[in-house]
Amino acid sequence: MRAWVLAAVGAALLVPAGARAQAVRIAPGEEAAFSFDGRTAGEVRRAAATPTPFEAAVGREYSGMTPPEAPVPEAAPLPNENNLPPLPTPDPGKLRFRFLLVPGSSHSLLIVHNGYPKAFVYRARIWADGGNRPTDVCLVMPGRPGVEYWPYAISAIEVSAFELVDWKPEDGVPCK
Repeated sequence: MRAWVLAAVGAALLVPAGARAQAVRIAPGEEAAFSFDGRTAGEVRRAAATPTPFEAAVGREYSGMTPPEAPVPEAAPLPNENNLPPLPTPDPGKLRFRFLLVPGSSHSLLIVHNGYPKAFVYRARIWADGGNRPTDVCLVMPGRPGVEYWPYAISAIEVSAFELVDWKPEDGVPCK
């Protein structure tokens, strides 16, 4: 019995802290919202997600662009931002992930609302083309939505390893 307990304790110590965080899987046309205490996600509330005017406009803008050949190290400003509908204001104390198919295309869009005074980072895994793989995502600035875009259909996305981090504008918006 003692050997089993030591093995279990040893195995628990080898698991990275981020791996213990809750993972949330989201389907196209769905949103998942929850509070986050800096360690674990609260109760996940799910709802249908119909594109807002802002989301539809962002999807149209990205659909007309040539996607980068490789992952980008830093996020770019929203294309044509001054002519888009107003940015939505995230709910204070909540994280909200809205996973949408871009209207009129097979492209995918993830809008992440960060209602915290700190920046938010996470990991994501996508299901597409009969398999799944990790994908790069960018830091989400405090009090602003972040936008992730893929020029192809995704059948599901799983977000995990949630973390609130200190951030200032001169830090940029890193992606990994």
